[in-house]
Amino acid sequence: MERLIKAIVLEHKNKRIHLGDIENALKERGINLFADQARCGRFIETVDSFITRGILEPLKGARPLQQYRGLPDRYTIHRDVIAGAGAPLSSEHRNELVSLSPPINIDYYVTHGDEYLRDRNYILRINDLILRRGECEVLTVNERSYELFGDEKAIAMPDEASVKGALILKNLRLTLEDIRAKQVYEPFFWIEKDFSNLQGTAERTVLIVENKDTFWTLQQAVTDGVLAGIHLVIYGEGNAILKKFEYIETVGGVPDDRYRYFGDIDWEGISIYNRLRARYPEYDIRPATALYAFILQKAGPAGARPLRRPQRAGTLSPFLDFFDARTGDAIRQIVTAERYLPQEVLNTTDLSRFGDGGLTPAL
Repeated sequence: MERLIKAIVLEHKNKRIHLGDIENALKERGINLFADQARCGRFIETVDSFITRGILEPLKGARPLQQYRGLPDRYTIHRDVIAGAGAPLSSEHRNELVSLSPPINIDYYVTHGDEYLRDRNYILRINDLILRRGECEVLTVNERSYELFGDEKAIAMPDEASVKGALILKNLRLTLEDIRAKQVYEPFFWIEKDFSNLQGTAERTVLIVENKDTFWTLQQAVTDGVLAGIHLVIYGEGNAILKKFEYIETVGGVPDDRYRYFGDIDWEGISIYNRLRARYPEYDIRPATALYAFILQKAGPAGARPLRRPQRAGTLSPFLDFFDARTGDAIRQIVTAERYLPQEVLNTTDLSRFGDGGLTPAL
């Protein structure tokens, strides 16, 4: 928010500015302050900070605005202060900055003295960490964030934090490795059948299932031996799998395993698959074609229902590229008609046919 408001103030044509001018400029950038109380609060805090730092000087006779907690409505802009000329570092602080240890890069703060004074305590903590880096254990990002900035979200989610820790690290040109922090991934829920035992000895198949009920049905079929050849079933939890899939390394998954995805036949389900494959190309994730073919065989395009809510149409490739022409045409017919078939079409009774040899789970 601070950087955005600073840019708006710098771009303003006149020497004086009204809070309404800033509000309108934010709206043009898609930000409605009064639609988000937290964002409005950050706006007020930023303007108040600009007043304290001499960037904005309230005009005599300016009216307090109640919607902005009494902030004056009109200001004189001091562009020299924004540029840093109005807040030069003292020789003491400049020497302190120069004495910071590599790999800390001081170029940004040398020319942004006011920001150095604002961030100084955090920067000195970071410098202390760098000095004892060899003695420090690697912490998670949120743990290190709390240690350095007093806010566990300062690095990973700075927009929700009290301190923009990620921006301070960027200004210092530091990486997570430099501050002995590691990114941890949100775990997914999974069930295995000989997955660990077969590591390095045979080809393993991993099935990613979009919805909760179908996950439980399929994992039970796998553990009971009804679906042979599947060694790990993952609950994808819809769009959440796009981030959670990184956890696959933690459970022993490798790119050489066979990965198959099974979701709803609708724009959203296909989009999740396409984005998952694009995000993790080394894993060559493919649709579970046999399971999709089965629900089409059972329900067919005629059984598809209208979407419960509008979905954004996307591309059908590469999802459809893995199906034969007949199956692909049926899927295209359903989604382009704004209809859907949920994966819950497949149930426990149907799965027993796999075990009886009625269907071959060639995923």
